[in-house]
Amino acid sequence: MPSGNGWECDEQWKYQENTFTLYSFFPAGSSRPTARAYCRYVLGADTTTPFERFDQEAANADATIVETNQTRTGTLTIDWAKMDKPEVFLCVFLGTARLPDNRQLDIEVHQVAGDDQMAERVFKRIIEDLKFEDNQLLKTGAEVVAEIKGKGLGSFLDNQNRQAFFLIKDSRERAIGFTMDVLVDSGPEGRLNIRAGSLSYIRGLRPREQGTSFQCSNDLSEFVFKSEISGRTGRSGTEIIAGKDNIMTLMKFGAETDEKSYRLNPAAIPEVFFDQLLKQMLDSGKKEVIVDIIQANGKIIPVHISGIEVTKDMAADEDAAHVFMLELLDGQGFSERLYLDNRHQVYKRLFRQDNIYILERTDIGSIMEEFPEREEYILQKNQTLK
Repeated sequence: MPSGNGWECDEQWKYQENTFTLYSFFPAGSSRPTARAYCRYVLGADTTTPFERFDQEAANADATIVETNQTRTGTLTIDWAKMDKPEVFLCVFLGTARLPDNRQLDIEVHQVAGDDQMAERVFKRIIEDLKFEDNQLLKTGAEVVAEIKGKGLGSFLDNQNRQAFFLIKDSRERAIGFTMDVLVDSGPEGRLNIRAGSLSYIRGLRPREQGTSFQCSNDLSEFVFKSEISGRTGRSGTEIIAGKDNIMTLMKFGAETDEKSYRLNPAAIPEVFFDQLLKQMLDSGKKEVIVDIIQANGKIIPVHISGIEVTKDMAADEDAAHVFMLELLDGQGFSERLYLDNRHQVYKRLFRQDNIYILERTDIGSIMEEFPEREEYILQKNQTLK
């Protein structure tokens, strides 16, 4: 990315809406830069072709595509286009490289000073400096996800209705919320026979509640994931639909409605099956992976997971047979330590992000004792989840 000689560049990639972006602008310090350059590493490739995307970008800007071409650099092939809007001195170079595992790299250089040659030099220099390496941990993660799909999700359920209740505590061991989850195999006769539901609640000055419902096929080739969040600012929701074509469509509902589609990475798995992911890592002897976790809000976040040795100084107790470290690779500083018993079930989770939060496995009675003001509501939701 251009830096120096009047250009200012971000120090690191920034995550937003399933994309990592690196940004430069010229001149440095200006509130109205005359040139901008972007690189976007997209976690789920577009469902359209690069040239369809270029046509759409030109239509959005009311500009004209004046040149298209293709450039190879190293192992990458970049399709690109130049579009102009002379009346406002706009010149834009757009480039797209399809990467392995349904990733995508987009490059854009904009300038509004009538200097097309400068924009072209910057664009070509970015392409020349591109370096790409496959991530072996991501491929290992894809292997684990494929093993789960091959076994079938029903094989991970000891009975027809698996429930889990957790209290959420702050660093002072005060209960501030709870989660209730259920995972059900409704039998082989249904197309989407695996069902799950969850409820999480945080009390305080800004109480927050989230409910989710999930359905999928036994091999996870199709799923529907719905979520609704309510709080003081109102309600919002998402609906995620994924089909056998490996395309995930995300719809957001709130003040405005939005819809986007992504091609999923082979290492992508909904957060509903995080426990099953850890169990499969243990069963297959995989100690370290990177996977794409699909959250209920539609975010796709790369997550680094590694098994670590159980020691006395990590808040483990006699029930800890296995411990995993989890780090979200979105630059927000979130990490988590998970404790599993000898049945490979998670019984405690330790979160770190600015503050420390603990999730401890419990039962519905203990939740109602801690939250008597929500007792009737908890019983009602528990029946709904069943």
